[in-house]
Amino acid sequence: MTSTTSTTSIARPTLHRTLNVWQVSIAGIGVILGAGIYALIGPAAAHAGNALWLAFVISGVAAGLTAFSYARLGSMRPRNSPEFQYTALAFGPRVGFVAGWLMLAADLLAAATVALGFGGYLAHLAGTPVVLGALALLVVVGLVMLAGIGQSVAVAVALTIVEAAGLLFIAVIGVPAWLEPDLLEAPRGFPGVLSAASLIFFAYLGFDELGNFAEEMRDPEQNLGRALVIAMVGSTAIYVLVALSAVALVPWAELAGSSAPLALVAGRLLGPRADAALSAVALAATANTVLLLLVASSRSVYGMAAAGVLPSALARVGCRATPWIATGAVLAVTAGLLFAGSLAEVAAMTDGAVLASFALVNASLAWLACRGRASRGRRRALDLALPAAAVIMCGALLLHVGVASLVAVGALTATGLLATRWSSPTS
Repeated sequence: MTSTTSTTSIARPTLHRTLNVWQVSIAGIGVILGAGIYALIGPAAAHAGNALWLAFVISGVAAGLTAFSYARLGSMRPRNSPEFQYTALAFGPRVGFVAGWLMLAADLLAAATVALGFGGYLAHLAGTPVVLGALALLVVVGLVMLAGIGQSVAVAVALTIVEAAGLLFIAVIGVPAWLEPDLLEAPRGFPGVLSAASLIFFAYLGFDELGNFAEEMRDPEQNLGRALVIAMVGSTAIYVLVALSAVALVPWAELAGSSAPLALVAGRLLGPRADAALSAVALAATANTVLLLLVASSRSVYGMAAAGVLPSALARVGCRATPWIATGAVLAVTAGLLFAGSLAEVAAMTDGAVLASFALVNASLAWLACRGRASRGRRRALDLALPAAAVIMCGALLLHVGVASLVAVGALTATGLLATRWSSPTS
């Protein structure tokens, strides 16, 4: 008689591939069309004047070139924490960690700032304390995130429809006035347009987060690139239309001096009630941005933890197929960053960190193509030329984010390099 022994193991929960290309595309548009356009169009108008629309085009081109790199690298390594994964593919996990670290810091800073923007709009409508409103938003967002990725994306899609409708409304009501102003008037010349472009680059953040859905997408090798194209083209078109209508309806100097520039634009035609309506839309926009930034951030933490560059506990997945410890961590850090500064100040720091991370990602694709590891033939030429152009554009915009932001980027980079001394990352 023979006996056999068998061992059974309980499979640990993992992320589920449930998202299609349109869900991810709309989520991408949702996180791009966030608080940036609602709050930063005024400060950007101070730099670019009536040429505000051109600043959006320049930022859109820089972001679009970088999106190409994300799409190509995403087809090679469709994993969460894209900045870490893509840069590690070319330069090794330590440099990859710096790229991922910069993007994670930027996302959490941006989420905290936008949460305060939500608190400000809520205070405007209901008189509640700003920080209390921001904290309440984080609690609600946390519950949605823990419910699961499907629920999070469903909420994001609904909020995206609201915020996109608000922006399209602004764009449409201004169409009859488009021919009235000189749309090339720039009080500070082209350097001012570049300064505006570097500031409103914040408004394009979000396309990079789509890589954090890679392990929950169906066929990410194909669908990630498609979702990136749809999200970038749709968002840029809406931004340019809104900018044209804003400067056509309200002189750029008035936009620059307003704390609620889009409400001012709507109010110019529709009266005081438009202020409340646009404030309500802004609540949806800021809530949506915070939700999607934190969903993406939690997946970025999960991806780096799974690769060994952050504590392994952060890679644990709960029964709802969500990285629950990573989710709790990003929520806690964001709550602590609610006193980070004003929206414009933190937006500049965020842009600096993002542009540095983007430069590393673009350099990664160019390096892989140069070494023949990315593609061959005509595709190889594109994989060399487009990311090289993106590195140049990101560098040019980085020079316009301000000294304080450059210092912050340097400090974050040094912190990331030091952190790799106490970790054992794997590519």
